[in-house]
Amino acid sequence: MPLWHRAAIMSGIRNHFSLNPAASSKWCRFEGKFLSVVSATFALCAPHSGAAQPAPPRQPLGIYAIADIDGCMADPNKSSGGAATNSLECITENVSNLLSNPAISGIAAMVRWSYLNPSSPTNSNVGYYDWSILDDIFGAVQEWNTNHPAEQPKTIQLGVLPGFWTPPWAFSNMDSCDPMFATNPPDAALVVTNCGCATFLNSEGGANTNMLLPLPWNPYYQGVWRTFIHKVADRYGTNPLLVTVEVAGPTASSEEMILPNLNNDPSHFYQWNPLFALTLPTNYQNSDTAFIQAWEDAVDMYGEAFSNLTLAVTTGSGLPNFLMPNSTLPYTNYSVPPGFCPDCSGPYTDIEMDCAAETTVLAYFADPQHGGNNAKATQEDGLGANGIYLNPLGPRDLGSYGIKWLAESTSSGFARLPGTDSVVSRMLGGLQFNTGFSSHPQTEGCNQTNNCPTNISIISPEQAFYNVLQVYFDGTRVGGSYGVTNGGLPLNYLQVYAADVLYANTNGAGSSVVDGFDQTNTVTAQSEFDTARLQIFEIAEVVLNVQAIGMTLQLTWPATAIAFQLQVTSDPSNPDGWKPDPDTPTLLSDFYEVAITPSSAAAFYRLATP
Repeated sequence: MPLWHRAAIMSGIRNHFSLNPAASSKWCRFEGKFLSVVSATFALCAPHSGAAQPAPPRQPLGIYAIADIDGCMADPNKSSGGAATNSLECITENVSNLLSNPAISGIAAMVRWSYLNPSSPTNSNVGYYDWSILDDIFGAVQEWNTNHPAEQPKTIQLGVLPGFWTPPWAFSNMDSCDPMFATNPPDAALVVTNCGCATFLNSEGGANTNMLLPLPWNPYYQGVWRTFIHKVADRYGTNPLLVTVEVAGPTASSEEMILPNLNNDPSHFYQWNPLFALTLPTNYQNSDTAFIQAWEDAVDMYGEAFSNLTLAVTTGSGLPNFLMPNSTLPYTNYSVPPGFCPDCSGPYTDIEMDCAAETTVLAYFADPQHGGNNAKATQEDGLGANGIYLNPLGPRDLGSYGIKWLAESTSSGFARLPGTDSVVSRMLGGLQFNTGFSSHPQTEGCNQTNNCPTNISIISPEQAFYNVLQVYFDGTRVGGSYGVTNGGLPLNYLQVYAADVLYANTNGAGSSVVDGFDQTNTVTAQSEFDTARLQIFEIAEVVLNVQAIGMTLQLTWPATAIAFQLQVTSDPSNPDGWKPDPDTPTLLSDFYEVAITPSSAAAFYRLATP
């Protein structure tokens, strides 16, 4: 639909409020951006009867700190500075310390499935639910919000991680496919056809450990994962603190689209084709089709389980690329979906199969028919400073630019993807640091070529943070303040590691940082966080919803957008004509609401920061 709309009422003539024929719901979405030009407007129209106003989907907004759950589970004393006596106390302390930082909008809780659904103490083949980790996190966030009622409520992004982190009881109920690889070539007669897991290398996060991995398409694995996710949704899905749920399932160590491939696990990569052959048609050979279908099943499953929040799909440049014999090029049994070519147009012919597979999943996710009654977001977890050198604002295989491009291309909501006839949902964008800027400033913050020559000076955490923020804001409305490109690319959130937030909490001296204009200033990590938080508010998107209820129009928007102000004008072409709406919004649980009484005069509304 167009960027802004007008529906007018003339005396004695009634026009129903219908701006989006592609939308199936009875209410319409209107987009507003921080400090933007007119991006969401409508005119008051004749009222009609309707049901109670549905709450707008809960949306992520700002900087989210990734809680150190694994660190606490492994060593509570080390991770909490020695104050905690057990892992749960450590997690609560860690979350509380993160929430104390004023620049942090909430917690990104990435929790292993095995932590929440371990084996029964009396039967290793049966699982039980242990919600203590998530209950503590939700409790800590709720306590902070209760104690700070005048401040923006802090929220939660949730990712439950299966794959290698599948609980032992589930593995106990799957036959291993490993015996078939005891011979060369593999002998399928040594295993049952429906074997459900095989050993691969867990290479993410520096683990480099051989572990059992469920086959993403295995019916038993998909079934028990579905049951668990529905239990998560039953317990937390309607909690107003939860704004984002990361889609996962056909994954390995994280929520990203990464599985053992030729680069991260060359020793086991050959296993995929024999595993396909056990139960799948022959045309699945040398193809990512099985992974694509498993991801599409996961999208549908999460769309069924959750409602009224934001679902996020995370690219990873990590699905297998099956190369032709004696060649560096993949087989040609794939295609990039229409409209997604900007995601796959770089000079990366050896990984085009992966890019085509991941964009096929994104195209499925972006289709309004999939994902349920939720907002949608895409994310990439490899944000680092070298991105600015490699591809300043240019296409790179599923990198940060691809996330920004998709967010901008779909920002009008239920619009046609450029160059196609496909109507797509509005896709918010988010990025996650590759690693901690305080613990690995050289790795995360070097913006030179050739993986940073060893003869350059050591990068300070503050300089590393600045360098990564240049990449994050490149192409956005605030890019010019970092000496990079100004543009209209939107992003809604940034995920950073707990250690970086704790570093900012405790290091007030700062260090010298050379900015994008070759000026040197002494800055602290906290000041960089504070500035980035406000700048994300400037470039983010938020949904303004409207519905006619009786004799009024009800406008609603997410509670996370506390910095937004409802503005009104009679002439959207006059940039100076926007004024604060005189009506005071009412906070109802997780959204704001304003009731407008229609009149014969046209009035246009938008959300913007004052």
